[in-house]
Amino acid sequence: MTNSEKFNERYRLKAFFAFAIILLILSYRLLSYSLFYSTSQPVYSFEENELWYRFFLSTHLSQFITDSIWLSASFDSLLILFPVLFLLTGKRIFAIVFSMFLLFYFLTYNLITGHHYHGLVGAIIISIPFWTKNETRFNLLWEAARYYLLYIFASAALWKILRGSAFYTDQLSNILKSQQLDLLLQQPDSFQAHVVQYLIANPEASHWVLLANVFVQLSFLVGFFTKKFDAALFVISIVFCAANYFVMSIVSAELLILNLTLLNWDKIVVGQRPTTAWLYRKLKA
Repeated sequence: MTNSEKFNERYRLKAFFAFAIILLILSYRLLSYSLFYSTSQPVYSFEENELWYRFFLSTHLSQFITDSIWLSASFDSLLILFPVLFLLTGKRIFAIVFSMFLLFYFLTYNLITGHHYHGLVGAIIISIPFWTKNETRFNLLWEAARYYLLYIFASAALWKILRGSAFYTDQLSNILKSQQLDLLLQQPDSFQAHVVQYLIANPEASHWVLLANVFVQLSFLVGFFTKKFDAALFVISIVFCAANYFVMSIVSAELLILNLTLLNWDKIVVGQRPTTAWLYRKLKA
C-alpha cells in the first residue's frame, strides 16, 4: 500500500469519527433545547467589551435569524445536515460551510446566554483540517488541532500559577461557594453536595484538590515535546473533565472531541480495515 493510500484511509476514518461525534454533540443540543429554534426570539443582553463580539453583534445577523422561527429552524436543519452530507459524499465544501455555520452558532449562543462558553471550540477546530484533502496541509492542520488541545490544558495551569491563585489556600473553597450554590440549595443531601460542603468547610483539603488540578493540567506540556504519552493524556483528559464536572459542575465534555488528535491512527486503521470497508466507498478521496 502506497503512502497516499495510507493517508486516504486515515483521512476517511478520522472524518467518520470526527463528524459522527459532532452529530452526537448537535443531537444533544437539539434535545436539550439549545439550538436556535428553541431560543424563542431571545433578548441580547451581552455586556462584555470584547471587540469581536461587539462587532458581530453590531451586524445584526444573529438577531435577524433568531427573530424568525422559520429562519431559526432552517439554520438548525442545515447545521445538522452539513455533517451528514460530508460523511455521505466526502466533499470538503460541506466541511467548510459547516465550520462557518458552527462558528456563527457558537458566537450567537454566547451572545444569547451572555456567557463565554468554550465547549464548542473543539468541534470547530476539529472540522477545519477537513477543509483540504492535500496530505501535507491536512496533517499540518491536524497537528495544529492537537497542539491547541495541549494549549488549552497547559495554559489553564500556567494561568493559575502566574496569577498566584494556585498558591492561595482559600481559592477553590471560595469558588465553590458561588459556583455550586444551586447544587447546595436544590440537592443538599446528595453525595456530590456532601463532597462540595466538605471542600468548602476545609480550605486546606480543597487547596490540595486545586494543586492536583494544576498538576494534571500542567502535565499536558509534555505533549509539546513528544507523542509517547499521548495515550496517557487521552485518558487523563477524560478523567479530568469528569472530575471537573463533579467538583465544579463545569461542562467541558464537548472539548474532548479534540482527543481524536491524540490517537494512533495507523494502528486504528489496521484494526478496523476488515469491518469498515463500506466507509471507504462512501468517503472517496
